[in-house]
Amino acid sequence: MTEFTYYTIIGKDLELFKNHVNNVKTYAGFDKLSCKKNFHVIVYKNSKIKSEITDSILKFCQEQDIKSFVYEEPTNSFIDNLYACWNLGYETAPPGYVFRGGSDQVFSKDSFVSLYETAEKMKTSFPQKKVIFQANTIECRSRLRKIGVKKSRHFDEDFGENFSNMNYEAFEKFIRKINSPVKEDLLTIDMALKHWKKPTAFYSKFGKTNRTDGCSWLMTKQDWIDHGPLPALENGITGDVIIHDRFQENGYENYIVRDCITYHFVQGERTA
Repeated sequence: MTEFTYYTIIGKDLELFKNHVNNVKTYAGFDKLSCKKNFHVIVYKNSKIKSEITDSILKFCQEQDIKSFVYEEPTNSFIDNLYACWNLGYETAPPGYVFRGGSDQVFSKDSFVSLYETAEKMKTSFPQKKVIFQANTIECRSRLRKIGVKKSRHFDEDFGENFSNMNYEAFEKFIRKINSPVKEDLLTIDMALKHWKKPTAFYSKFGKTNRTDGCSWLMTKQDWIDHGPLPALENGITGDVIIHDRFQENGYENYIVRDCITYHFVQGERTA
């Protein structure tokens, strides 16, 4: 069985992190995985974050058997620091699968089980195939509107703006609705557009394009070694898009895993 690593980033909001960890471990099925698995977190710190806040996060990580890596921010550039943390997550992961997510994301029931089992089936059936597995993304509509975004290329719904008012029942009901006509475990972009008319096109280095790119995806540590690191920006395009451009150039197939869904609060952390 292939080793599996999940990682996220946190720096200021312990309560957000606690809720995210509970969702990943218990609800989304990380703890159910029978393979060798790792939960990592990149803990960023700077002069504006009190040492007690960092210490409380590190203490919680120790209690939860989460391996933490502290990143001392060398710059005030948010995007440079963010992508440095994303890359550190891949760099510190052992060989095997790596799945990343933001601490302001919620994963659906047993998402991690479905994701892992689907990846292992593909690996067994087509060992030479180069594949990226995407979680289907739903974004919080009310939060998007608050930050001036009128439309998402993904589903946008209102199941809550944070963990305290997250409506899991409505979340799962919506998932059953959109997935009821879908028989396949994996969907290409053409299949996704046929069933959902989502995710819609965006701009990459290739111009206007359409792929299954979402908030979270599964690739291997070797994929990152071969095609990373993720740049913060490259000709005005962010690193999460650029690395998928590189995959596309190198013949990777990109799929959405039907039963792995993430809801993005688009909230981030509170101000420390």
